[in-house]
Amino acid sequence: MMVAYRSSQPLLQSEERYDEAESRSHYAGENAKEGVGYDEDNEAIRDPPYTDESDDVERATATRTQATHHRRGCWSVAVFILACVGTISPLAWVELSLDILGRPNPSPLEVAQHIPLRRPDEEYVLNSDWDFGAPDQVRTYDWIIIDKEGDPDGVVKPMMTINGQFPGPLMEVNEGDVIQVNVHNLASNSTAIHWHGIFQNGTNWMDGAAGVTQCPIAPGASYQYQFNVTGQAGTYFYHGHQGVQALAGLVGPLVVHSRDEPNQQPIPYSSDRIVLLQDWCYDSDSGLMRDVLSPGVEDAPIPNAALINGVNQANCSNHPGRLCSDADKPLPSLNLAPGKSHRLRFLNVGGFAWFQVAVDEHESLPIIEVDGTNVNPASASELLIAPGQRYSAVLTADRPGQDAFWLRARMVSSCFSSQTLPEHGVDEAKAIIRYAVQEQGHSDDEAPSLPQTTSKLQYIPTCKDPGPSTLFSPSPALPAPEYADHSWYLRVNLAIGDWRLQRGVMNSSSFRPNLKQPTLHRVLDGLAANNESFAQSDILDTAFDPISELVISHTGVAETVDIILQNMDENSHPFHLHGMQMWVLGAGHGYFPGYEMLGLNVDGKGLLDPAISSIVDNPLKRDMVTAEGFGWVLLRFVADNPGVWLFHCHVIWHSEAGMGMQFLSRPDAMRGWEIPEDARRLCDAPEEELRKGAPPRDEIFFGHGDARDHNGS
Repeated sequence: MMVAYRSSQPLLQSEERYDEAESRSHYAGENAKEGVGYDEDNEAIRDPPYTDESDDVERATATRTQATHHRRGCWSVAVFILACVGTISPLAWVELSLDILGRPNPSPLEVAQHIPLRRPDEEYVLNSDWDFGAPDQVRTYDWIIIDKEGDPDGVVKPMMTINGQFPGPLMEVNEGDVIQVNVHNLASNSTAIHWHGIFQNGTNWMDGAAGVTQCPIAPGASYQYQFNVTGQAGTYFYHGHQGVQALAGLVGPLVVHSRDEPNQQPIPYSSDRIVLLQDWCYDSDSGLMRDVLSPGVEDAPIPNAALINGVNQANCSNHPGRLCSDADKPLPSLNLAPGKSHRLRFLNVGGFAWFQVAVDEHESLPIIEVDGTNVNPASASELLIAPGQRYSAVLTADRPGQDAFWLRARMVSSCFSSQTLPEHGVDEAKAIIRYAVQEQGHSDDEAPSLPQTTSKLQYIPTCKDPGPSTLFSPSPALPAPEYADHSWYLRVNLAIGDWRLQRGVMNSSSFRPNLKQPTLHRVLDGLAANNESFAQSDILDTAFDPISELVISHTGVAETVDIILQNMDENSHPFHLHGMQMWVLGAGHGYFPGYEMLGLNVDGKGLLDPAISSIVDNPLKRDMVTAEGFGWVLLRFVADNPGVWLFHCHVIWHSEAGMGMQFLSRPDAMRGWEIPEDARRLCDAPEEELRKGAPPRDEIFFGHGDARDHNGS
């Protein structure tokens, strides 16, 4: 039985922070009241008037947190209603036009504009009373995407937010549930939301890759994502997949619980929480993207700061030329019951930096999950996490004599072209681990003291994943197929140099998504027209131009595919495969040594000696893998999920420069698919609207085309 459930995503928080947020907001005053704004870098309406297209008004029956709110006038009444009847879903506010005194209530847009940016710490604590055995449910989330001036560490910059807060809300579901997300794009740029690590089996058009599986959601448009999460459980996240919007704030965590999760804890834990890691730039992300792609530019911008759960503390005296406020920026606090173990889900949702993570005075931080795959506990004192990767570790609160410790996340400087941060840059973000009897919150009567512990993090001289194929073993075992049907050699590099455009290249192809005609749409239209150039196996060089769209097709029911990823660049590249997981069979420095050196036959077709243990017995299976600078990695996956799936570098500057290609799996099973009408309608928007927020076309740098189509406007 499928049960409908509307998620509670509170838009209103403590009023103590409201006045300060309003005073700092660039939307205060008459323009904010009318829902419009002006961005001097982007001559577009920021916040079009909000209209609700739904007549379905529902009230959430559960709230994640309850707090005391102090508001004046109609705001106090609004909070009183929340406290009495529970949190109301954001879109339902549209229908509540009057409060009990007959005065206008704020619209969802007004609430999102004025709500404090920071998401409260307790909202990233997973539900301790979660029902793992609940019937399959439709879990509905209502999101308004708006532009907002934000200051995660005190320095103000243009951001994109979900319901006015950063990072985005925690999505917590069970395996087998249906996720339904109503996205209303009131930002000035087009957008698309990718569900990082979710298979999207049977719903390829919901993958959220702009130009691959869908047209972007144009400014002022709405779209409903709806998909089932089956056959997987673990730690995932969602992020904007148009341009560099993930860097601008469009990101948040997604946890899928296994039905048997309570029995799958090799180390039992009493609490479960999210720790988001992110690098942060102070300048406009779309402006930085344009700079990166300009002629003669060789290096991606080095971040100004690091964030944990969207927070850090800048010293505003170091940034006299920027709007900055370092007041009311307490660091995140994780209050843990002493003597118990606690699961920490670390997610690197940033765009460039690798992070090394550790907790002072705690030498054991065993890892139990990697990118949605449960693993046998692997002992570690610190973690190294590349962009897009996720690790779950268990921390036991058992250190005697102290009750407060620093959790540190430091950007790995050896992954940057220059190991020097920008002037006054902050390479480390911190959160407070506090042993507390009450796991959530603390008394406001007395501010707790800060930790006095010392960091154990050491400089890491190289930028590479330690033992990507040997450090972890899945539990239960997930052996890889012994025989590969196809083996593809993919050479990756950045084409850079004086007066050249920096472009990411895979086998001489630099990916340029078609935002008006996504790959999936063209494939289905071609199959419907019996155009066999879309149905063949191999490189589809007739249906697509491989110079800008390298598409490799596998037509069998469940063909096994090998990727030999040869990195010809000095930078490490973390690659993400949409829609599927990959077994990591081997990795190393230099050129790929050949299958025989790994105990496999030529082209991966079987084992040299089936009688001995081999690399296919129980290798790590994940959706992220890193190829070290001037190194190689051997990947194997089963192409059994019908659809078009993007494979790209997850360093956002590299992916937007073109370091990506696409796999087409099982076109035979896609015959007869029909793109939902609302997805087709997204493509009806003018191309100049769909391109807002996308990387500039190459022509703009040669004096061709209209710059306004390409600069993130």
